[in-house]
This record gives sequence, C-alpha cells and structure tokens, in this order.
Amino acid sequence: MRSTHHDVVVVGAGAAGSALAARLASLGDRSVLLLEAGPVEPQPEADRLSNVTFALTRRDWGLEVELAPGRRSPYPQGKAAGGGSAVNGALAFRGLPDDYDGWAALGNAPWSWERLLPCFRRLEDDRDAAGPAHGRGGPIPIVRWREGELTAQQRAFREACLAHGFAGVADHNDGRSLGVGPFPMNRARGLRVSTAMGYLEPARARANLALEGGAGARRVRFEGRRATGVELEAQGELRFAGAGEVILAAGAIQTPALLWRSGIGPAAELARLGVEVVSDLPGVGAGLMEHPGSFLLAVPEAGVCDPSEVQFQLGVRAPRGDAAEDGELFFGMMSHWDLSAQPELAARAGAPMVFALTCGVQRPHARGRVRLERADASTPPRVELNLLGHPEDLRRLREALRTCRALAREPALARRIRRLALLDDAAFADDAALDRYLRAGCVPWYHPCGTARMGPAGDAGAVVDAALRVRGVEGLRVADASVIPAIPRAPTNLTCIAIGERAAELVAAGA
Repeated sequence: MRSTHHDVVVVGAGAAGSALAARLASLGDRSVLLLEAGPVEPQPEADRLSNVTFALTRRDWGLEVELAPGRRSPYPQGKAAGGGSAVNGALAFRGLPDDYDGWAALGNAPWSWERLLPCFRRLEDDRDAAGPAHGRGGPIPIVRWREGELTAQQRAFREACLAHGFAGVADHNDGRSLGVGPFPMNRARGLRVSTAMGYLEPARARANLALEGGAGARRVRFEGRRATGVELEAQGELRFAGAGEVILAAGAIQTPALLWRSGIGPAAELARLGVEVVSDLPGVGAGLMEHPGSFLLAVPEAGVCDPSEVQFQLGVRAPRGDAAEDGELFFGMMSHWDLSAQPELAARAGAPMVFALTCGVQRPHARGRVRLERADASTPPRVELNLLGHPEDLRRLREALRTCRALAREPALARRIRRLALLDDAAFADDAALDRYLRAGCVPWYHPCGTARMGPAGDAGAVVDAALRVRGVEGLRVADASVIPAIPRAPTNLTCIAIGERAAELVAAGA
C-alpha cells in the first residue's frame, strides 16, 4: 500500500477543516495534508446563491435521514472543499455570547466567548459593522442587505415584525441585539464565499500545505493506542497517509462514522460490527443536535411574488414568549416558493406559488444519534434526528407557528395574502391540530452537531477534551461541529469556522 507522511493530516476540507488546515500551515513549518472526499477544484457557477440546490449538486453526500419515527428525507451535507459553507444559504450568524460561555461552564474553559471572539474577528472581513466586536481583513467577507436593496416583500415582513412588537436591529452579530434586521451573509458579487474560497485558495501556494480531493477516509490506523495516520481510498487505490497527528474535521455525520470504523465508540456496538475496540466511548454518535423548524404557507395576492427576486433578506431573533432567555426562537420569510416541482404540496396548498413565514427553535431539547449498520466505508451512516422528540421543543415550535400567524395578520402582510394554506383558524385554536401539523411537516435547518462533544474527564458522554483530543488515545483530535456541547442559537457555519481557527491555535501551542 503506497504511503506518505505529514506532521498533521486533517480529514475533511469543510467549514472547520479548511480554516484549520490553512491557518495551521500559516502558524509554523508543520507539513499539513488536507484530505477531502469530494471535489476540491473551484466551481464558481455552483457558488451562485441562486444555485443553492443542495442534493441536486455533485457537492453533496446524498444522505437520507430519519427526521422522526416514520419520516425520512434527503439531508444535504456538503461533500466538497468548503463543506457546508459551499452549499448553504450563506447566513453568517454568530451564536450569542452566552452560548459559548455555556460551553465553558460545562468544563470547556478554552471555549468561552472571550476566548472565541478573537477567532470570530480573525475569520471575518466585516464590510458594514465596526468596533471591538468585529474584524476587518479576514478571509470571509460579511455583508448585510442595505435599505435600498430590500424587496417589497421583505420590507412588508419587517413592517409586520415592528408592528408586532419586535425591535429593529442593524447588526445581528453584535452579541446583544434581539429583533428584526438584515441577515449577515458571507457573500460577494452574488457568490457565497466558502472556506474553500476564503481560506484554501490563498493558501494553496504554501509549500507546507497539501490538498487532495476525491480522497475518502476509511479509518484511522493505530499502533497500540496512538494514531499513526489515515487509511484512505483515492482514484480506486488504497493508500496510507501517515501523520504525527490526525485531526478529524469531516462533520457531525461523517466524523462519528469514521471514529466507529476506527474502533472508537460504544464497545458493544463496535463488537456487533466486528470492529476491534480501541477506545470505548459511548458518546460517539450520540447527542446529535439539530434546529427544528416549520413553515406557514401563504397564498399571495396577484403580483405579490416575483421569482426573480431574492428569497431571504431579513431575520428575527426573538425571546421565548414565557421566559427571559434571549434568542430562543428565530423567524424569517421566504419571499416566494415555486411549488411546481412539488405537485403534492401544490395540490394541498391549492396554488402553484406561495410565500412562507418560517420559524425555528434555537435551543432544542431533543437528541438524535448517528450510528453504523455496517463497518465498510461504502455504507452510509444511519442518522436519526429525532426532531420534536422532546415535548418542550414541540410546545415552543407551536408557539412560534402562532407567532407566524400573528405576523401574517399584521396589515403590512395581510394585504399581500389571499389566504393561508394548510391551516385554518380552528387549527390555531387547537394545540392537538397544530401538533399534528408540526409532526407531519417539521423540517431540519441542516445544522447537525454534538456527535463527539467536548467535556471534562468526569463527563461520561464526552468524546474529546477541551483541547479537542479524543479520550483514551493519543495523536487524534476532532475539530468540527461534532465537538459542540450545546447547539448555538444561530446557523452553525461561522461557529464551525471559529472552531477551525481555535483548533489551529491549540495545536500550534502544543495544547
């Protein structure tokens, strides 16, 4: 078997892995090999924000997951340089400071807001906001929709939100603002700027950084309890990439699968698969977190929806209606939704075109899992999201759906709506009816995390320590959304990039 050797091998060139590899290569003379299962060549046309087609592109794993018992659905996850940052909607939200201070309070002191803020500042080139909370000159541009760029639909949404009592905000990333304001986005000239574009392209000329695409990692190889490198398949050839240290950054679905195949996970499950146990860690694959969401569909008055316009521009971070905790719910509006490709939904809605008020729970209680049914790398992992598997998540999403209906009744939106689809007034007065609607149609926001979470030595479910080192072995770390101990109240892309930045600091410091 042909082999190579590098000081560090990073598996996965996604949001975290690309940032980690590029930054780590810049911090010293370590030789870094970055392996990516998907393509690594630039694809500018696929990066146009109008082309967020997820599983219809060649940059997706093609996963199907169990949303809830009895419900299965495609689940887009990036399989290309840039990972999720190459296929998402380019929403560039940070979590709130309390999210990261909560990580520290769980025994992960290096991950407080104070420690992570320099990483957020370093990754960004914020073109709109200034001050000590924001960065300039980083690899990822951050912009917000300006007043003159807002569509009539989005202005109506904002007017309805203000009339409902939400505050107006200019900067959703200042760490304290609650209310309605423009999305911060990692976009430039109509393109989403992924970590492949922002981090890897400028770093490719570095002599100590090697990038290889089409390289599927099969397992981490060990001598005793020390990781020695990665067994991979590329262009039909089995190879070995030896390493002084291996860092897994393949994402919250593929990283736990790779750990299982490598003998790290729940011992009984590994024995069932015929995998030799290297470290018995029951938390690998457990604790999967995801933001659950729902839609309220509105059949528009004539001329309201223009398919050529931008679909999303504004969002609302909102407190729960019955608690003081901030940012528990999130709202937005999809300005148009062509249902021609979904004839069954179009028939139920009674219209070929709708627009949608969207809502989501930002701190879900339910936990899912990732597990293997076979040990070979060609079999995809089984993913059970368990959306709304906790009654509190169902209650809060029901509350959020009622808020969507209240927004639809504000004059600014009501005059644009012919009728609401799928739900009538009687349903909104009936908790059981709304629960049936939510259980049948709840969707994920594609923010999986927590499947190899960090935690202190006394935490039986923790997989890595605060320096991201995998417990029970040497020479192996995880640095992606898998390590998140509590999901942030925001889309997870910027948090993943910050994890890559922080991981580079820890590795470079010898932590």
